[in-house]
Amino acid sequence: PAEAVQLGLGIEEFHPYFFEDPITPDNFDEMAYVAGKINIPIATGERFTSLWEFQMALSRNSVQYIRPDVCLVGGISGARKIAALAEANHVGVVPHNPLSPVSTAACLQIAATAPNFALQEYPIGEDAPPKSDMVSGMAEHDGNGYLVISDAPGIGIELKPDAIEKCPPKPREVITRLHADGSVIDQ
Repeated sequence: PAEAVQLGLGIEEFHPYFFEDPITPDNFDEMAYVAGKINIPIATGERFTSLWEFQMALSRNSVQYIRPDVCLVGGISGARKIAALAEANHVGVVPHNPLSPVSTAACLQIAATAPNFALQEYPIGEDAPPKSDMVSGMAEHDGNGYLVISDAPGIGIELKPDAIEKCPPKPREVITRLHADGSVIDQ
């Protein structure tokens, strides 16, 4: 945590919107320590999978923004519960969204319904092939840096019938790095 505090103090003059995961996200007490030493909002949660992990971070006043990933926390319903928990603790919501137009459409439902919604992560290239070949009704840009929330049924998109043919799954080898004791290295 000392290095995170030092870095946080060093970048305070630039007024970042938040400092994401200054230390390992599941170290809730040390995250609170860092939060108490710097004047930058802290964001975390993209690796959390349950309401209880968010509750542990919130109960220690260690974050000003939570980052639920709708694809990991039980979909829109799970993310809404987490957003409500954050709202009760006066904490903003910044949904994590690295995956696809489907994830973006789900995140926009959180944006539309969570009073504590702060901003939306939006992957570069999402509106270009191959991702744009997967769905119709993708989120549109309004020209001012905002995404327009669809008023179409469901989450506002439809998978294209030929999406699997156009964008087949690409198997890839996953290499898990291990410490000398055999435990998994946090990547």
